[in-house]
Amino acid sequence: MEHTIISLGAGTQSTDLLLRGLRGEFDKVPSHAIFSDTGNEPKGVYNYLEWLMKYVDKEYNFTIDVVSSGNIFKDAMAYLHGDRKSSEGIPYYTKNPITGKKAIIRRQCTGDYKIRPVRRQIRKLLPKVKKVSLWLGISYDEMQRMKEANVKWIKHRFPLIENRIKRIDCINNFKAKRIPVPVRSSCVICPYHSDNYWLWIYENEPDNFAATVSLDEKIRCYPGINNECYLHRSCRPLKEVIVDILKGKELASKQLNMFPELIDECSGVCGI
Repeated sequence: MEHTIISLGAGTQSTDLLLRGLRGEFDKVPSHAIFSDTGNEPKGVYNYLEWLMKYVDKEYNFTIDVVSSGNIFKDAMAYLHGDRKSSEGIPYYTKNPITGKKAIIRRQCTGDYKIRPVRRQIRKLLPKVKKVSLWLGISYDEMQRMKEANVKWIKHRFPLIENRIKRIDCINNFKAKRIPVPVRSSCVICPYHSDNYWLWIYENEPDNFAATVSLDEKIRCYPGINNECYLHRSCRPLKEVIVDILKGKELASKQLNMFPELIDECSGVCGI
């Protein structure tokens, strides 16, 4: 027997995948959903997860399992202070101060803080299982993120892609059913953030942003790495980058205000 389990991030796509699955919109109904907590999600994600757990319990008598292998931010700081032997595996950007050459450290955090905790929970829930269909919330417009599992007993499945469901379809589905739309699920300190998301964290989660800046400042001399390390892809201090982003936002606002008669003509696709 093949068991169907959802790896839940509590973001837009994985939450839509879970709710569609529980409503029976796919060929199978998930038996479990597992949220692997890195300890560093935006506050909005934790608030939404709390609401979602109550909602699926009430509507579908369904339980979401929450697991964790530690707090990635605290682990990162502990490693920098010499209180932890193993690295947290965040893919920091590096820059040679002499040549200016940039690179990125090998990423291990996804495996340690997301993938392995989910697999451990599956083994705990189903100790004798030989085959698991693990559903991942990747939408049709993000097909490039598809990856096969590196273990034989797990087969990844992507029902949103199979049904050509895009992220905007997920959002519209929440609105149509009058369900709150989730905020983006991602570690606050993840170096892969776009400038728009760094700005979102700065404006919406000031405490988290301040903590992230403190980490960014401490990783210049990262243990075992000869070059300077940074959280932002430009290899500049995050607190300097956010100033430039804010200046750009202000300039863009002024430029828009120069043409007020054109604002209502926007087709709504500029940010896609």
